[in-house]
Amino acid sequence: MRHVVIILIMAVVPPCAKCQEGKAIYKDTAFISAMLDQHNSYRAPLGLPALVWSASLAGDALAWGRQLLKGNRGQHDPRARALNEGENLWWGTADAFSYAQMVSGWASEKKDFVYGTFPDCKTRSSAVVGHYTQMIWKNTQSVGCALVGNGQTDFLVCRYGPPGNIEGQKVY
Repeated sequence: MRHVVIILIMAVVPPCAKCQEGKAIYKDTAFISAMLDQHNSYRAPLGLPALVWSASLAGDALAWGRQLLKGNRGQHDPRARALNEGENLWWGTADAFSYAQMVSGWASEKKDFVYGTFPDCKTRSSAVVGHYTQMIWKNTQSVGCALVGNGQTDFLVCRYGPPGNIEGQKVY
């Protein structure tokens, strides 16, 4: 009888819609809206113009995300600056995080940010603020993101144009 119960439970639980290996989300309207809403929620209180979606940046983010899947590790694209793009990366357990949680991880660096010329940090010179400052950089106008996964790890790549985090410049 015990085996029957287990089999019935397994048959009733639907498979996760996003769990398939090799997923790529970058054109989905709900994803685009969530990414823009999250980014702009940090810009608006600072009086900064809202970012707009860039399909071109999303395509570049997708291409790099697919490279990350091949190596199954996060690392910045060394070509992003040559493309005149900024970049933020996030990775974590597949299907365990909301879009808001992913982006708020970058925004959490605000606690170490000091307004002034980039980079500036409250607690120590090695504090990381670059993800947050890229999101709120005054001259950045557009963003494009892609979420890719392999069933174990999700990678979120966002690209920004024009790029921020220019040493010696004011963030906003």
